[in-house]
Amino acid sequence: MKPRTLLILLSIVLVLGAFIWFYERTLPSSEERVELGKKVFRLEKGDVTAVTIDSTKGSVRLERAALAKREKPRFEKGAPPPASSEWHLVKPLASRADAFAVDRLLEAVASLEKSRTLEGADPKAVGLDKPRATIRLTTKSGETVLKLGAEVPPGGNLVAGVDGRKETYVVADTILTEADRNPLGWRDRQMVHGDREDVERVVLNGAPGGPVVLVRQPQGFRIEKPIADRADRELTEGLLADLTGLMAERFVPQGKPAADLGLATPRETVEVTFKGAPPLRVELGSPVTGAAAPEGQTAGELTYARLGDALFEARTRLAEAARRAPAAWQAVQLSAFEVYQIESATVQEGAATLRLTRDGTDWKRGGTLISFLSVSDLLSVLTGAKATRLLPSAEAQIAKPLVAFTLHTKEGDETLTLYPEQKEGVPARASGRDVVLMLPAETLKQIQAKLQDVKTAKPVTPEKAEKGKK
Repeated sequence: MKPRTLLILLSIVLVLGAFIWFYERTLPSSEERVELGKKVFRLEKGDVTAVTIDSTKGSVRLERAALAKREKPRFEKGAPPPASSEWHLVKPLASRADAFAVDRLLEAVASLEKSRTLEGADPKAVGLDKPRATIRLTTKSGETVLKLGAEVPPGGNLVAGVDGRKETYVVADTILTEADRNPLGWRDRQMVHGDREDVERVVLNGAPGGPVVLVRQPQGFRIEKPIADRADRELTEGLLADLTGLMAERFVPQGKPAADLGLATPRETVEVTFKGAPPLRVELGSPVTGAAAPEGQTAGELTYARLGDALFEARTRLAEAARRAPAAWQAVQLSAFEVYQIESATVQEGAATLRLTRDGTDWKRGGTLISFLSVSDLLSVLTGAKATRLLPSAEAQIAKPLVAFTLHTKEGDETLTLYPEQKEGVPARASGRDVVLMLPAETLKQIQAKLQDVKTAKPVTPEKAEKGKK
């Protein structure tokens, strides 16, 4: 045989072998074929664009965001627009849908297995002429209709049928639990969607001296009204967590008089503005008491609330936050910053100046590399210092400063000045604030001790500094 012919035949064999190898890679194994044979559907959850459910509880229509956006349903007034990845409830009302509940339903359908196949069963005999629930799944390839019929004794199973198929199946009845849900139960119970980092402004109305207006600044939130000062870091973080975590425990049926819920004139309101979005207004009414309290709940644990058109019961601390007096929002923290934000610091004691600068993960005292532990300990005590009370500047009697720390960050600079101890504590000032913070005497002692450790810290080589961190 000629060499050229051999090369041609060899090429054909190699191409054929490669084709068979790649083709067989995509084929399911024997075990996979057995598992696939048990499935009622070959369905990918991500392919489903809409779901319609008819059950004894009513009719529901759910659509993915892209489809619902094209049809432009009317969402609840005042509610934020859903993200593109969410599901929408478009019937019996237009609202965000509970994406987790939709996912559980689709998972139940996609994983539905048949324990038996019934050939030629009479639809009337197995309850498929008037099914207990019908699930219509819309995909790009068309619509698939699943009907759930009669219970199969002794229980735990039911008969299911698929439009267009002659056979019916015996399947687990857990699918009915996911489908036979109250139509309003498909609503998204998370009432506020957004990241706390995107909150730009919060207006609290409920305190006698209010409203309180909190505005985000590079150094953190500040009180804009009715007083001007830095807002307490821990209180604002708790407020943002309560806002972004606001959940509806139960929805209140439309038509119930607002006066019965304490919402004709809300007791408290919280208005939040996210970056690039219009403000959202949460109205808070009466506590849920008496016969209206859910079984097993203590009266008053839940509060009636309204967001746009949605009336719901919530377990929230927002009412408490709205009632907080303006002065209670003033920061008791000496510094607006945390240790990780500080890139350098200048310490002024009388005529002496000490410069501390980050050098990668290490610190330098002037031009000398020293242990990062001593500087980190000093900054931790400084940024963690809290006042026991605040005094108006005009009322404070302060002498010559003991020491001043200027902290340099990407967000800006801040100077913290400490004064000699008095009977009531240690006076301190923070730049940008028109108050004097009274610190515990122990705090001053800790700061002075840590500062002394920085001053006396022995120089280290980069190798020793790296070894000390391990």
